[in-house]
Amino acid sequence: MEELGSDGWRYRGTISPRTLPSLRRHLISWLRRRAGDEVGRQADDVVLACWEAMANVLDHAYGGRPGLIDVRARVDEEVLVITVADQGRWESITERDDGGRGLRLIQALVDGLDLRSTADGTVITLTWPFPVRRTA
Repeated sequence: MEELGSDGWRYRGTISPRTLPSLRRHLISWLRRRAGDEVGRQADDVVLACWEAMANVLDHAYGGRPGLIDVRARVDEEVLVITVADQGRWESITERDDGGRGLRLIQALVDGLDLRSTADGTVITLTWPFPVRRTA
């Protein structure tokens, strides 16, 4: 994990069933340090949406096997932007058995969602209005 100044956090490395819980804990910690109590319930929505996005990478891009993931979080002009990128190959929603329920869950939790797939992998960008910690 790496901090990118006061407004950013990044993990670039392997995702596996063993690393997924650690990613969640680090993201929660960064959110709490960034906004403290001001983030409130929003942190739960952010973490659940990101957890689902990262779990989807593990399940759908890599078939449950370890693979590369790049997760970035930053606050940009009072908007929290989180990107989750992989280098795997996803099946289309019509090919999948679950019909995309995870994506619907993510959509319900975020303010904005952009999903792009190419031959090089998939990038999902999630956004929320984000409280800025004010100093007195």
